Amino acid sequence: MLKKVILNKWVYGIFFRGTAIVGTITALFFSTSSYAGTASRVVFGTNWFAEAQQGGYYQAEAKGIYKKFGLDVSIDKNGPGINGQQLLVAGKYQFYMSSALDNLVATAHGLPLVTVATIFQKSPTCIYAHTWAKTPEDLTRATQILVSSNEIHSWWPWAMTKFGYKSSQRGVYTGSVAPFVADEQRAQQGYAGSEGFMIAKEGIKFNMFVLADYGYPEYAETIETTRAMIKDHPEVVKKFIEATMLGWRSYLNDPGPGDKLIMRANPRQSPAQLAYGFSSMIKDKMLVGPATNKYGFGTMTNKRWKAIFDVAVKNGLVPAGMDYQKSYTLKFIRLVHVGVK
Repeated sequence: MLKKVILNKWVYGIFFRGTAIVGTITALFFSTSSYAGTASRVVFGTNWFAEAQQGGYYQAEAKGIYKKFGLDVSIDKNGPGINGQQLLVAGKYQFYMSSALDNLVATAHGLPLVTVATIFQKSPTCIYAHTWAKTPEDLTRATQILVSSNEIHSWWPWAMTKFGYKSSQRGVYTGSVAPFVADEQRAQQGYAGSEGFMIAKEGIKFNMFVLADYGYPEYAETIETTRAMIKDHPEVVKKFIEATMLGWRSYLNDPGPGDKLIMRANPRQSPAQLAYGFSSMIKDKMLVGPATNKYGFGTMTNKRWKAIFDVAVKNGLVPAGMDYQKSYTLKFIRLVHVGVK
C-alpha cells in the first residue's frame, strides 16, 4: 500500500583528482514499495530496446515459465536517456535491468536499490572503432567517442583513466550508428553482438574493443530491485530470479520462441541480427564463467563486487568509505541454482 509520495531533488557531486561531476535529477520517490495488488503482478524494465542480449526474459514469457511460477510479468523496454532506476524507486517497476556500477552510484546517493542477480558474467560493453585504431589507446586520437548519458557515470570514467581519453572527446551517443559510419575519426560505445551487425551492413570494417578483455570487471544486465520489495515480497523476488534463469537456459538451447517476442517488441530486429547477437553471446561466453559452474546462471560473488567497487572508488564514482555491500545480496541467487548445463 502506498503511504506517501515525496517530491525530492537528487543533487550529487563526485570529486576525483580535482574533477567534479555534478548533476541534478528531479524524481518522485516513494517512501515504501509501490508493489500493490496481487502478488503475481510484476513489471520489469529493460535499459535498452529488445534484442538477443535480453533473450532469456522474452523466452521465459514465450514459454510460459513466468506463469508457471505464478508471475504475471510485463517487460517495459527503454532506450537511451531513460533513467530506469528512478522508475524503479518510484514504483513503476518491480525489477530493472541495470549494472553493478550504476547500482553502486545509486547506493552512494541514498537510493534503496539492491542487485539480486546478474545475467552477464562478462560485460558485452565495448567500443567500436574504425580500423585505423588497432588498440583502445589509439582512440586518444579520435575526434569523438560517442557515449550515452546513461554511461558517463559507469564505464566512461574507467576508460578515461585506463586508456587516457579526455572528457572533451565525449560525444553523445543516441542509439544510432549513423554518426560512426559517416566519420572515420569517430568511435562509439556499443554492446558486443549488437551495433556491429548494423555497422557491417553499411559496408564499414571496424575493430571492437570489449572492455572486459582489458580489465573492466563490471556485472552487466543485472537484476535490480528495491529494499522494500525484498522485505515485503521475498517470495516474488526469488520466483522472478529463478524463472528468468530458466528462461535464459531455455533461450540458449533454442532461441526461437524468445526471438519471436523480441521482434514483436522491436520490429527493427531481424532474424539475421538476432542470430548475430546470439552467436556473439555464445562465442564470447558472456553468460558463463568459473562462478556459474559452481552456482549456476545469474550468480555473483563478493570478490567480484569488491573489484567493481575498487574501480568505482579509483575513478571517483563513489566514496571509499561507503558500505558497498548494501548494493547487492547473494541470498536469492544462491537459493535458485539453475545449472549451466
